[in-house]
Amino acid sequence: MAKKIRKIFRGVGVMTGTSLDGIDLVCCQFTVEKGQYQFVIEASESVGMDETWQSRLRHLPTQSAEILAKTHVYFGHYLGKTIADFIGHLDSPPDFVACHGQTIFHQPRKSFTTQIGDGETIVSYLPCPLITNFRNKDVALKGEGAPLVPLGEQYLFPDHELFLNLGGICNLTWKGQAFDITACNLVLNHVFRKWFEGEYDPAGQVAASGKVDSQLARALDGLKYYQLPAPKSLGWEWVEGAMLPLVSRSEANPEDILHTLTIHIAGQIARSIYQLKPGAQSLMVTGGGRYHEFLMSCLEQVLSPLEISIDTSTDPLWVEFKEAIIFAFLGLRAIEGKSTTLASVTGADMDVVSGSFHVPPGGGWTLAKL
Repeated sequence: MAKKIRKIFRGVGVMTGTSLDGIDLVCCQFTVEKGQYQFVIEASESVGMDETWQSRLRHLPTQSAEILAKTHVYFGHYLGKTIADFIGHLDSPPDFVACHGQTIFHQPRKSFTTQIGDGETIVSYLPCPLITNFRNKDVALKGEGAPLVPLGEQYLFPDHELFLNLGGICNLTWKGQAFDITACNLVLNHVFRKWFEGEYDPAGQVAASGKVDSQLARALDGLKYYQLPAPKSLGWEWVEGAMLPLVSRSEANPEDILHTLTIHIAGQIARSIYQLKPGAQSLMVTGGGRYHEFLMSCLEQVLSPLEISIDTSTDPLWVEFKEAIIFAFLGLRAIEGKSTTLASVTGADMDVVSGSFHVPPGGGWTLAKL
């Protein structure tokens, strides 16, 4: 008798974004039937990033190789404990965990990208296997290593076609085409912290109180990245090297700088959508920027001439945890031995099956068990 193939998997997805605002964890039950996937969220949690860790990670790109190596391991302990605590509140252990890690360097045009959080250290806290390192193989095959979410969007949200994620970096997806547009929360939060108390501008109230600095607006719109064809992707290095110098040279007050940046982000999103010329009439918007009311208001205004509206019916859990959900899905795809990236998105030589496997310390795990 042929062995029955298991069709239901439980996976935990873990995502820490470039804005360093927290660790998103989600436990999903995936049902696989004839190559189609359905998912149900069993549990979710967003754990605020420890302030000490926020500071360490922000300064890490300029530290020594020894400190980078130490932080890679120590952050693995921090993530491992956080994931173990989340799993401890579940009814039963998951089949696997998939963790993106924290991006420190992303320079695919120089053939490297670096996400820290040592997998062997993380898995020492877990009762199940761990999948990490989702980007490097794609970069090795001449890809950008990003964005990775489009494949998950294709399979998990088939009723939607046009996707916008407003995270540290904002990116856009439309039918197998996807790319990073510009910085979002990464630059807004950085500028806010420089002049105001707190980590971010709640609901964009400070940004809304300012006015446009036309000189800064023109300089931002002239950034060369916007003229590059896709595939293309962004990291902190671009924000620090291209965007922030323009902000530093501005003589505008902080409120006007935040106002101008917000309008700039919305404008670049509209420009990117116009270039794609999608046939969709609605846009699924997720990520922390979804709660920036002034940004959303600006976005509605610039999308109106394109006859595209923002989907207001999106499940709030999808808004907050979509990337964590998709990384759980990518972990499942890696276990299945199926592609986790799309060459049409990243520009790699081929669709790639990526992910490094880490076995729990007690052993006793094989692919056959799944």
